[in-house]
Amino acid sequence: MRELRRIREILKSWSGVVDILPAVGGAMEDLLYADVEEQEERAYTDEKVFDIVWEDGFDVNKGRYRKVKEVSRRERQVFRYFLDGSFRTYFLGTVIEGDRETPVNFAQVGACVIYRKDDGSVNRDRLEVRNYLILSRYRLSDEAWGNIESLCKEAGIELEDVEIPNSALGRFYSSEDLRNRSAGKVRYKMHELEADLALGLVERIKDSGVWMVKDGSLMFNLILDGLCRRYSDVPPVVGVAKNFRKDPIFSFGGGARRERVTIYRLLSELEEGARTMAFKALDGRIVFWYLRLRPQGKVDYPLMGVIKCELVSPSREPVDSELIDMVSGSLLSERNVTPYGRDRRWHSHLYPIYLAEQAIKSAFYSREVIQQLIRWR
Repeated sequence: MRELRRIREILKSWSGVVDILPAVGGAMEDLLYADVEEQEERAYTDEKVFDIVWEDGFDVNKGRYRKVKEVSRRERQVFRYFLDGSFRTYFLGTVIEGDRETPVNFAQVGACVIYRKDDGSVNRDRLEVRNYLILSRYRLSDEAWGNIESLCKEAGIELEDVEIPNSALGRFYSSEDLRNRSAGKVRYKMHELEADLALGLVERIKDSGVWMVKDGSLMFNLILDGLCRRYSDVPPVVGVAKNFRKDPIFSFGGGARRERVTIYRLLSELEEGARTMAFKALDGRIVFWYLRLRPQGKVDYPLMGVIKCELVSPSREPVDSELIDMVSGSLLSERNVTPYGRDRRWHSHLYPIYLAEQAIKSAFYSREVIQQLIRWR
């Protein structure tokens, strides 16, 4: 609560230097939809056509799919750690200085690692939440920025410029719409926090034989580069995306018999408990495939119940099919229990990831608390 009261006092004090138009009620939650994750994935690579099978041991002459044997946790508990990140962002108002203006946003960013014990019970291995005040530096004078910077430093609040470091996400959120760029900054800080926790964890589990599941893509540059620096072989981390791009084209065969297939067609023919062949992205540093967790007759749409899986290949070499099968079979055993009715993505959720997300959200201030404490004029 102290952070929120401090932010309110910061804004009140700063109003003596600049003009501030507060949001109605003091704070308005900015809501982002799941397809943002799909759009963000396009920022990592402009590749759209995938035509190279990037695994050793997959016989393309037997088809595009491979049935996977589920690896029971009683047989072998591969995944011990589960990492997810989340955020909430609130629009507090607009700062006006002369003919320039910038939105003011308050953001809560969190990441959580869940650890599963031998008996199947889970606990929080690490949970971290950071609070940010986000504005546009270049839309303010040096005096105004210096003033808010000083106020935030005294109060122990992290002040962030909306500009994003030169990266795939930075280029994706380069819009002149500062509200959109602020949202991009929040997502960047979330991925940055996820990277901190992920890279710290892989140092601990290196050579231990246990794996980590990270929610979302591994293509974020801080995670990808960090894993490639630490490992020469495939790191024990799999990225699992519940939402993924719907525009890739997959090309099979050669010459006059070459066939181009959309992702809709590819996944509509994918059976429960089976995976597609693996493809490469980012010049082979990322190896990805699709795995169906649930039968099509039990979901509303053919693309539901499917997850996209990613591994990192620091050597840029194809990954062994047996490793991909082991990872896929272990993921199949994670599909139950499912948060049915509690999340609209239940059909592609892995339950420990769901628990990590809930742990983060429970650590955030509620919308009602923020709106009550950040009421200012």
